[in-house]
Amino acid sequence: MREMLKRIILVIFVLLVLTAVSGFFYMQQHPLEGNSPAGKVLNISGQQAK
Repeated sequence: MREMLKRIILVIFVLLVLTAVSGFFYMQQHPLEGNSPAGKVLNISGQQAK
């Protein structure tokens, strides 16, 4: 029972690490996706960037 619990925790940990690594690489290729509201990019002064 204890050995099976260790194995389950190890599998969950490995899946979390793989999810974090794949999310990191996804955000490297899509850095601005979902950050700008309604597709508008604003600069520091608040004006819409071209």
